[in-house]
Amino acid sequence: MNDIEKIFKAIKLDKYRPSSTSYFDPVRKYFVPKTPEEEVRQKTIEFLDTHLGVPLNRLRVEEAMAHVKKRARGRADIVVYRDDEKNKPLMVIECKAPEVDISCDEVREQAERYRDILKADYIMLVNGCKLVIYKYQNGKNFELVEISSYKELLKSKVSFVERIPLEPYSYDEIMSYELQDMFTGVYIGCETPKPIKSFALNFLNLILLKSINHENILESIGVFEDRGIGRTRFGNSAGYNYQIKTRLFIAKERKNKDQILGLSLFGKYNTQLNVSIMNRERRHHSLQLDMDKFCEYDYRTNKIVITHNGTLSTGRGGSISKFIVVDYVKNNAPELIRGEEIYLGSVDNSRLLEWNQPDVQNFIKTYFIMLCLEMKYVKSIKENIKENNI
Repeated sequence: MNDIEKIFKAIKLDKYRPSSTSYFDPVRKYFVPKTPEEEVRQKTIEFLDTHLGVPLNRLRVEEAMAHVKKRARGRADIVVYRDDEKNKPLMVIECKAPEVDISCDEVREQAERYRDILKADYIMLVNGCKLVIYKYQNGKNFELVEISSYKELLKSKVSFVERIPLEPYSYDEIMSYELQDMFTGVYIGCETPKPIKSFALNFLNLILLKSINHENILESIGVFEDRGIGRTRFGNSAGYNYQIKTRLFIAKERKNKDQILGLSLFGKYNTQLNVSIMNRERRHHSLQLDMDKFCEYDYRTNKIVITHNGTLSTGRGGSISKFIVVDYVKNNAPELIRGEEIYLGSVDNSRLLEWNQPDVQNFIKTYFIMLCLEMKYVKSIKENIKENNI
């Protein structure tokens, strides 16, 4: 039953052509345009009916939250009810296209918002390749071990996945080819040089698996609150989507407003260190560092020297000359300039990286400072463009 991809592939949906290619929705009783997400939704309805035993008359599709709570926004893809009158919600289901990672926080939080409004017991996330169900109790989400039938869900005859705490790796493990190969292609690039690979994995071990125990550490890296790990979905100016684990912090922007910053690594061919910024309007990697290019290993000291050449993106494929950016940094943060490059820090990679190490703190804080400078400069460029257009 848990082989969702195989089950969904076996479900064949009839196609109709009232105008464009469409499916017939058995709940709403009308044609709906064929899209990747709609295909998942229609197959989910079939799956609920034939595999889980959910009566179709106990389903609502695209249930508007405003029908339940005044001024509430959004529509739940599917709501499963306990009763024929559809007054008692049991489960909220979010259907996504196959390329969307349903384990990311953004997808789960969307379903949680609808569940909170409807007062449902469960949420289901499905993309046609993977399906996960969470039960909400005692203020927390618990993932179900198996995909339970409708009768089992009604009676709460379910079992939960045991949560196993992840332990940080040792320095010897981080230096080993075996562990580096395990993270290659997701967090670390396959073409990244060996010394930079070990540094990247050491840094990844720090931001994903080690806790911050003292408030003075937060101050030392330029933030005031640690929000732990989130699996968050981002886009960048090149049009790519990243769905990776990110260490999240809350910091103050220059106008003293709170903002969420994230530190993450992403690797396919090269290794990319990202600082991201999140709010309601946007979620994107604001500053990206190609570690293969801008991390230099000093064999004498076993230190990694990190720089940035100043090249910045303005969105939609546009970029700013590195020389202009370097001049801007010279005028606003001259301490970051060494020669014609922006100096981000030097980190000793001969030991495990820890949050209380001054070189680690200085590097992270400087990287956050660089993000603030980049945002301020790009914003000024866009304002100038807007004024000239007017």
